[in-house]
Amino acid sequence: MKKLLILPIFFFIIAPFNSHGQSSSSDAAIKNTIGLGPRLGYYKANNAEEGSFYFGLQSRIRLGPVFGLEGSVEYRGGQKYEYTVAGQTQTYKTSFVPVTGSALLFLPVNENFAPYGIVGLGAYYTIFEADGPISDDYENEFNFGYHLGFGAEFPLSSNTALNFDYRYLFLNPDDNETSTANADYSGNVFTAGLMFYF
Repeated sequence: MKKLLILPIFFFIIAPFNSHGQSSSSDAAIKNTIGLGPRLGYYKANNAEEGSFYFGLQSRIRLGPVFGLEGSVEYRGGQKYEYTVAGQTQTYKTSFVPVTGSALLFLPVNENFAPYGIVGLGAYYTIFEADGPISDDYENEFNFGYHLGFGAEFPLSSNTALNFDYRYLFLNPDDNETSTANADYSGNVFTAGLMFYF
């Protein structure tokens, strides 16, 4: 869990933007606009040996104060899996390049705090690196998954906002010739993002 300490560091990086937001909070509500910004997070699949940090880029469209759309692309570094088949232990390292789209439903509590619910779909370019007696190859494939979650957006000014959210990812590889076909990549995803709206 010590790795999760990196997420608060993200907040301190953007802290200078907060001074403008405090001085003109009446202008902080964000709606009817489009934004772009970086994101980082932590992903842990249910049966992975350990989780991994990731980074990416997100775009959001605010269609009024309640409804929004989000698109993102990320790189999620390798997570390690081990399987025993016929007494032999096979290790796999799996990396993902997800391209996702989500619908966001905001509850505009006030101009500086807007919790939201998330539902979305994604295409996951999946890279397998095998190491063991059964296989020692590289393979790749596309898998499709969906996610549900919740989060909150904190407008810092009329055109910048910080968001934190949690998503549960439902992702199982296709039943094909890949040696990891029985793997379950579903799991917990924590994300922090900084949006620049224009």
